[in-house]
Amino acid sequence: MEGGDEQKLCEAIAGPTMWSGLVCWKASGRADLPNLAKLATLDPSFGHARSVGVLLDMEDNLEEAHALVQRTLAALNVTTPFVQGSFVPGAAPKVGVFLSPDGQQRGSIDGLCKQAVRDSALASCVDTLVTCAGQPHTTEARKLKGWLDAYLAMQPEPLRLHQALNGSKVFDLTHAVFDPLRAFLQAL
Repeated sequence: MEGGDEQKLCEAIAGPTMWSGLVCWKASGRADLPNLAKLATLDPSFGHARSVGVLLDMEDNLEEAHALVQRTLAALNVTTPFVQGSFVPGAAPKVGVFLSPDGQQRGSIDGLCKQAVRDSALASCVDTLVTCAGQPHTTEARKLKGWLDAYLAMQPEPLRLHQALNGSKVFDLTHAVFDPLRAFLQAL
């Protein structure tokens, strides 16, 4: 996984029963994914893995994200191009990629979370704040992160994303926006 926010979101939507059967390796950011993948293949227990899932944000550049995915897959000895949310047939272990939010649109897991907020009135206020601020963020990923940070800061107790996902009263973790990621996790 790209980082801690992705890990916490996956843990929250998978639920404790499913999550307890998974092993999560968290990269130190996007650029570290190929190194982490290579390191995973060197782990003595890697040969016993039934599957490997790679999760990262699209951010703002489709070609760059796809190139990073291909470098990560190459580090896992997978040469077949990936299909969003699917696992490469014939690979041992099976390997799949989930490029958030949906493999095609610019953005991140923050955008998925934005769609699943429980307080629509507060969301409307944050939209007004962003408009009033002149939309200061220059990339889609930063816009989503800024919006979500503002929404979380206005909770009765200001929260960070990883905190808001624990027993979430902030997000509807059963929201349909999470279904593709949930299915990906279930397929691991």
